[in-house]
Amino acid sequence: MYGKRIYEQRKKKGLTQKDVADALGITNISVSQWENEKKMPCMKNLTELSKLFNAPIEYLIGNDKYVIANEDESYGLMMTKEEINLIKKLRSYKKLYNMLTTDTERVLERINRNYQ
Repeated sequence: MYGKRIYEQRKKKGLTQKDVADALGITNISVSQWENEKKMPCMKNLTELSKLFNAPIEYLIGNDKYVIANEDESYGLMMTKEEINLIKKLRSYKKLYNMLTTDTERVLERINRNYQ
């Protein structure tokens, strides 16, 4: 998971592996190994990646699943009971839920086209 996240954040910022390596004072081989999940970045490099990408370390390592209770504002998000129930129901449709969480834009576009 962390390799995919590092790759996605790097691409999102329009950076090459060499750009990231230069910013962190390491080799582009190290960045490649992280993205291919052959090696895990140390905490110092994770901290620097977090700053470079403006993304939480928890997200970069794939540990970004938060339990958000009704009216919990700790992550700047409020959800109604209906929204929480919708998510719970969606989770029971494992294939659909997986598609929505891995390719959200594409799935939503297809759904939207069918209901216009």
